[in-house]
Amino acid sequence: MTGWVGGVQVRRTERGQTPIADFLCTACGTYRRVTGRDKVRDFLRANPITDHRAHCPANQKGPTST
Repeated sequence: MTGWVGGVQVRRTERGQTPIADFLCTACGTYRRVTGRDKVRDFLRANPITDHRAHCPANQKGPTST
């Protein structure tokens, strides 16, 4: 995934045409891969970007020291 910016990328394998969905959060480095037609469809229906944004450790605000 050299040069990939983040978000969701969906592609198919060369021979079997199996769909593959990759998710990458550039803020915290979370990476997830899902393979298979049904799993990719369910993964995309769940809206992984919005779902992760709510739980992303990079977006969590911790206590500030003064």
